Amino acid sequence: MNHHLRPLFFVLLLITLPLIGCGTASTNLITGETVRGAYTWQEEVQIGTEADQQIIAQYGLYDNAGLAAYVERLGQEVLQTSAYTDPTTPAEIRNTPFYFRVLDSDVVNAFALPGGYTYITRGLLAHLENEAQLAVVLGHEIGHVLGRHSSQRALKAQQGQLGLIGAAVLGGVVGGGGVAEGILNYGGTGVQLLFLANGRDAERESDRAGVAYAEFAGYDGAEAASFFRSLGRLSAQAGGSLPSFLSTHPDPGEREQTIPQLAAQYDTGTRVNSAEYLQQIDGIVLGTNPRQGFTENSVFYHPDLRFEFDVPNGWQVANGAAAVQIGEPNGQAIIQFTFAQESSAQAAGRAFAGQEGLQVSDQGGTRINGNTAYTVSGTANTQQGELALLATFVEYDGEVFQFLGYTGASSFSTYRDEFQSTAGSFTRLTDSDKLNRQPVRLDVVQANRTASFQSFLSGRPMPYGMDANGLAIMNEVQLNEQIPSGTALKLPQN
Repeated sequence: MNHHLRPLFFVLLLITLPLIGCGTASTNLITGETVRGAYTWQEEVQIGTEADQQIIAQYGLYDNAGLAAYVERLGQEVLQTSAYTDPTTPAEIRNTPFYFRVLDSDVVNAFALPGGYTYITRGLLAHLENEAQLAVVLGHEIGHVLGRHSSQRALKAQQGQLGLIGAAVLGGVVGGGGVAEGILNYGGTGVQLLFLANGRDAERESDRAGVAYAEFAGYDGAEAASFFRSLGRLSAQAGGSLPSFLSTHPDPGEREQTIPQLAAQYDTGTRVNSAEYLQQIDGIVLGTNPRQGFTENSVFYHPDLRFEFDVPNGWQVANGAAAVQIGEPNGQAIIQFTFAQESSAQAAGRAFAGQEGLQVSDQGGTRINGNTAYTVSGTANTQQGELALLATFVEYDGEVFQFLGYTGASSFSTYRDEFQSTAGSFTRLTDSDKLNRQPVRLDVVQANRTASFQSFLSGRPMPYGMDANGLAIMNEVQLNEQIPSGTALKLPQN
């Protein structure tokens, strides 16, 4: 959670996209076929541009100008080998700038928005071994954009009047408009598109494109096979739950087999560039960055902002760049923690209570551990039924923080105590151990002996949210695998 960002919220909402008829004809630039989608290219660019700001606000850009420039440069290099530069490609597409961004998230993830926006997380970068693997991943996402996959799947959703549940998705900004446009708003079309899963045919199409583009750029596309093997291991470690990057993709085992077959069709690329790649990611943050907030023993700590508060036992915490989301394990209730825009708790509380569509049952001032506070409780009607909520605003060190707990109206009595106790536990962080926590960074080293991978972890810190097996997966090796002397390893920095 970064203190300079505006408050954004996450909600569980039902999306029903409007019917728009037969859609717009366009060319799939991977296959050359005419396809129908929901949007024209200019509409896709507009959607992507608007959603780009929401994505940056939610995740934050990784603060490393050199690494950002490196990924942008490689993305542009791969893009030049695609149909993007073909003279037969419509000028409106060839003249559209593409962007490649590194997000400050430890989740192993990559995705693309329509109109030329591609994102890759620092978590995924840490799991790659070389430029060739990165080129395939970037090429895959370029394929989604040039294949017009977002537009196609949006049309299918609209024509079928599909209702989609988007869990923990970007919502609107509280303060302007009514409740339906604020805490209960789903967000822009571009963000909605992220929750419309590509079909596996589209994913396989993008796999073919990613390998082809990487090969045409001179890279050995077959190198990506070992990365997909690691992703399969990540899935197994997570109990079968695939990382977001794979949620709608073909099975990692299948891709591990097909990627080399696809590369063999071209066999033009030989570049791997492992040393160059590892040099670029050397020093990258591994796992969660505790300076931006971390959870330990059911307490959320924020060293930079010097506060802490309790988390209900067993509830799941997702710490984003703009907000902290705390979810009841079965999805029955949510607590959002973020910044308020007003300069006092009372002003923030009254502005919140004045939103159209909110039926206030109680509001008033209070004190929380010596800090001026203001609470608002009430209900709001949504497409999913009546919600009950408790908002608590707390003044602290020149900022106003907001806790917003909400659930179905019939469940409010069940979760009201959690809402109150979480907000009521907000206090100053004074524990020097927590205040001095620093992120663990990646250290690229050469193995000085032949030994098991696990032996190289001795004496090194464990990154937040990772374990020894996760580090082995990150290195694309087994924990007990014998590592030859001289092998480059990605280890936690001492």
